Amino acid sequence: MNVICYKRVSTDEQADRGFSLQHQETMLTKYCEINNFNIVDIYTEDCSGKSFDRPEWKKIMTYIRSHRGRVDLILCNRWDRFSRNQYDSLTVIRELHKLGVSVNTVEQPLDITNPDNKILLSLYLSIPEVENDKISLRTAEGSWRARNEGCWTAQAPKGYDNVRDGKKSTIRPNSEAPLMVEAFNMLASGSYSADEVRKWLNDNKLKISKNTFLRCIRNPVYIGKIRTGPWKKELSQDVVGLHPAIIPEEVFHRANDVLSGRRRNMKFHDDKTDLYPLKGFLVCPDHNKSLTAYACRSHTGKLHHYYLCCKDRCKHRYRIQDVHESIEDILSTISFSAQIVNLYRKTLEKLFEKNEYQRRDEIQKTKKELEKLELRKSNLQNDLMDRAITSHDYQDMKSRVDKDIVLTKEKLTELQQEKSPFKVYLQKEVPMLENLLEYYRKVNGTTKKKILGCIFAEKLVLDKGKVTDPVFTEPVQLILRLSNSLKSTTGNVKSVLEIEKDLSKPLSYAPLLFKSVSKS
Repeated sequence: MNVICYKRVSTDEQADRGFSLQHQETMLTKYCEINNFNIVDIYTEDCSGKSFDRPEWKKIMTYIRSHRGRVDLILCNRWDRFSRNQYDSLTVIRELHKLGVSVNTVEQPLDITNPDNKILLSLYLSIPEVENDKISLRTAEGSWRARNEGCWTAQAPKGYDNVRDGKKSTIRPNSEAPLMVEAFNMLASGSYSADEVRKWLNDNKLKISKNTFLRCIRNPVYIGKIRTGPWKKELSQDVVGLHPAIIPEEVFHRANDVLSGRRRNMKFHDDKTDLYPLKGFLVCPDHNKSLTAYACRSHTGKLHHYYLCCKDRCKHRYRIQDVHESIEDILSTISFSAQIVNLYRKTLEKLFEKNEYQRRDEIQKTKKELEKLELRKSNLQNDLMDRAITSHDYQDMKSRVDKDIVLTKEKLTELQQEKSPFKVYLQKEVPMLENLLEYYRKVNGTTKKKILGCIFAEKLVLDKGKVTDPVFTEPVQLILRLSNSLKSTTGNVKSVLEIEKDLSKPLSYAPLLFKSVSKS
């Protein structure tokens, strides 16, 4: 009889129970010698017996199918070496029977052609499966209890390595941690999509698939917490882990908001702002529609840029060079003397003291909001103890309240640390008024838009590429009038006190307009 000897052991079994591969081979070869069996080959498997998805077993089946009639028996030491799954075992035995091959063991031999032995075969196959199920159950329970104590029981996520802290399993940041920190910050900013951040990681030699990256972003392990997962009737919850956090909670929540589509700051068209800073400020004289901008390529291959009206058959189209030169001509006529700028600065210093009260009031409101959230969290705990809500509802609501507390604390910290933007405005932006055209030429397209928004009260109408009759905002009109007054003859010049009085009334909102320029 031609025999294939099959020996199998899993890593856990070999370590814990001493199922030696050498012992199995010795038993199999002696049995074949005693019974004068011809050994075709001996296959050694180091894989779980939960299923037949094993590399060496697949080789056996391939050999049997391609060499029909050359194998009569597959011999194992015991039935639990054959498999730990009763249903799959009976299925494979039937398949082998059709190929003319039987299965038997050394220590638990059975004549499976005898119908009476089917009961004993089922028993031999069921016992290992039940034992395996018990092991799996105890392992799952032990893993769940360990996670509740803050241990990490799986493969370490990106940015961490598996380590042991005494007898407890945990994780520690590795050399990839700074890349993961930067990835969270990029996503939390709202300026990058998830796939852009993932590709950036790959470019920096941290290879990560799309699904793995999304799981990492949603995993609270990066803020020092362990997600326990559900167990029987116990619900999943996040507990404090033994490992250190590498991501602040507010960054984690913002990144997940971006990932869920609740917070985006994508600026897809910023790349054209520098090229078309006047887009949105120009209007068609015939149709009263805002002009758009585009580029067309000539027969020579050169790009030509225009502001134009999109209305059908409208002929209003202007070269951007002509329009930009017209705007710069207007800005060159807006000049403020050093004397009027100094008066303007003194007046604003008085006004800015009042604006500081608004920030303090916002701090008080934020503190009250934080107190309400803390009270709400405390009430949730009381409701849980009084059984007014279920454990599932408590975990769900507590998670949302914790997130709101983190974000509110972040907002409060930013307000408390915020420096008055008006001081920067007085030091940097007010002197800009003395040479507005030079400043305008140096800044980017976004800042140019803000400057134009502070200067022009209405949209601009073009005539042959030139701006006609621009309407200035009230603060600019007033400063121009006062500047002209200072330049006039002595008999017509207002006193400094009169000019200061005029500045203080209509310019109370001027800094709110001009200060936005400093943020660019």
